Amino acid sequence: MAKILVAVAWPYASGPRHIGHAVSTFIPADIFARYHRMKGDEVLMVGGSDMHGTPTTVRADEEGVPPEVVANRYHALHARNIEQLGVRYDLYWNTADPNHKRDAQEIFRTLHGKGFIDDRVMTSPYCPTGDHFLPDRYVEGTCPHCGFAGARGDQCENCGHLLDPFELKEPKCRIHGTPPTPRETKHAFFRLSAFQKRLEAYIANKGHWRSPVLSATRAWLAEGLLDRPFTRDIDWGIEVPFPGDEWKAKRIYVWFEAVMGYLTASREFWRQNGQPEKWREWWYDPTSKQYYFIGKDNIVFHTLIWPAILMGYDEKLTLPHDVPATQYMLISGEKMSAGRGRGVWLPDLLERFDPDAIRYYATANMPELKDSSFEWEDFAQRNNSELLAAYGNFVHRALTFAARNFDNRVPEAQFLDAQDKAMVRKLEEQWKKVGQNLEYCHFRDALREAIQLARLGNQYFDAKAPWEFLKKDREACGTALHVSLQVSRALAVIFAPFLPFSSQRLWHALGYDDEVHGQPWQAALDDIPAGQTLRVGKPLFAKIELEEAAESEADRLDVRVAQIVDVRDHPNADKLYVMNVDLGDERRQIVAGMKENYTKGELRDRKIALLANLQTAKLRGIESNGMLLAGEDGPQVGIVMPPEDAPVGVLILGRLGAPRISFEDFRKLSLVVDDGGKVFFLGSGHERVPLKVGDAFLRVDKGIRDGSPVR
Repeated sequence: MAKILVAVAWPYASGPRHIGHAVSTFIPADIFARYHRMKGDEVLMVGGSDMHGTPTTVRADEEGVPPEVVANRYHALHARNIEQLGVRYDLYWNTADPNHKRDAQEIFRTLHGKGFIDDRVMTSPYCPTGDHFLPDRYVEGTCPHCGFAGARGDQCENCGHLLDPFELKEPKCRIHGTPPTPRETKHAFFRLSAFQKRLEAYIANKGHWRSPVLSATRAWLAEGLLDRPFTRDIDWGIEVPFPGDEWKAKRIYVWFEAVMGYLTASREFWRQNGQPEKWREWWYDPTSKQYYFIGKDNIVFHTLIWPAILMGYDEKLTLPHDVPATQYMLISGEKMSAGRGRGVWLPDLLERFDPDAIRYYATANMPELKDSSFEWEDFAQRNNSELLAAYGNFVHRALTFAARNFDNRVPEAQFLDAQDKAMVRKLEEQWKKVGQNLEYCHFRDALREAIQLARLGNQYFDAKAPWEFLKKDREACGTALHVSLQVSRALAVIFAPFLPFSSQRLWHALGYDDEVHGQPWQAALDDIPAGQTLRVGKPLFAKIELEEAAESEADRLDVRVAQIVDVRDHPNADKLYVMNVDLGDERRQIVAGMKENYTKGELRDRKIALLANLQTAKLRGIESNGMLLAGEDGPQVGIVMPPEDAPVGVLILGRLGAPRISFEDFRKLSLVVDDGGKVFFLGSGHERVPLKVGDAFLRVDKGIRDGSPVR
């Protein structure tokens, strides 16, 4: 029995998470943890919400509320979505907890006492407009490595390179849009360079790591490790445990503090469970293994910086055994991004679809070695042809046929012929293949072998055709059904790490009263007791219908109620405003040509109709992520107005999370104003779809004539 630490990346408490986050962290970590628990290993799965990330302060600034208000809101949302998804942490914590703060400061002090942290003067970006230093994420510009226009001052989310704010081309303050100036400030530095040789030795035997993880790590080491500032000039986060006024306005850099959370959460779990020293079994036992589930943009923090912190803090601590980082899951060819409002959002998915369908697609399409794409049609097709038609169809046929013809009980297997024995051997082979792949974090391959067992079960059921034996050879019929139910039982166990909800439903349908997740992994090879009472219910899976949504051209759009939070002049265009708008669960920046028709005061706090899935674009150097809808009548422009009591974020037209649409494609779709000022979408088949919230029509402001287009 091994000690297994499953460490899950800490999502920012700044907005909802998208499926790209889940596919990199929550879902593979949960599959891996559930599998090892079933194997009998002692698993400790920890993580939580990163409460102190700069994205949280950015949103708080936009909303005009304290950062803890935003952090607490989204921590609660993350916890709820994780539970809905069936992900089972031992401790889902958060970095605002006083115990995390105390332990993180203790690690900081120890590193400083050992000489691995020292004080230095560095040059940081300073905003002369706001008269304060800028955290890295408050600086945006063009990435010097890949040319991505929306790179942040700490990292390019497009190519993953870690950056310094002054490396960016055309850097600007995110809040004021003005270029930052360099100014000297004192900070604590982590002497990462001191660990170069030890880290080279550490990764020398990591041939089992995924190739992109190993390549990124080796590239950093080849360039030579540089010392990194351990603190930032911000007021939201964990205080630097140094005396003196000069440190009061500084906080421990969130990336250092967040990775410490794996250790602090391990301690906290056992503190809460009355065994405050038991965490050591996962951190000091050389036979224990640690696995870190992250996305590719976090690789070096977990393969180099975190191991260096551990080495410096206590050289006896266990280092990561594996860091099975994924690549990106894209949407419409773009990287999903919570900060930029691009993604397929977990709250929306979980509201519309069975969580096991989401988990299945995420695993089947997991970007383990290269980027993958979320496609709605592929999502539906995999559910319908694999989960429903292969797995669900097989077990439902076996259950219903046995229940109907054998008094609702598992029939006895009288004599196994060659076909029956071959099916049992295939069951054992597939079980072994699934386990082998899970051992090495090959989740896609493991799932493929699991669904293959369902396909083999279908083939066996069709070949045996028990309905043909029902009257002429009831014993042979019963044997075929018994073997089919034995395979169904194995599928419930094998799929338990992947699909926890449907596996439990199937386990119950097969007549068991306990939890399938409490079964040992080896139990997949056990026979099912003859005579056990079956409980046939509805099929395990439901068909996903996307055809209805596809029938309407309007559903290419995602138009929602938004509220303008702030309006400012575009620095490079006389007729344009730059606006920050609230969509309820996210904030966005848009650029709109409203200056000749509306003052800032007329726009601020106003509710608007926002085309949320328009492809992002730069307008005179400023990124716009969405489009305000307005009627155009020559020089006259009138905003499309939702009802005053319309909730922010509610859908007006189309469907939430619709793929991004280019401006050229949007122009091909027609929205017009009628003679009463109402707004309609006109399909190519002359369908007239009104823009409404509930029973209230949306109308245009000002005197826009009948037939005027909406843009």
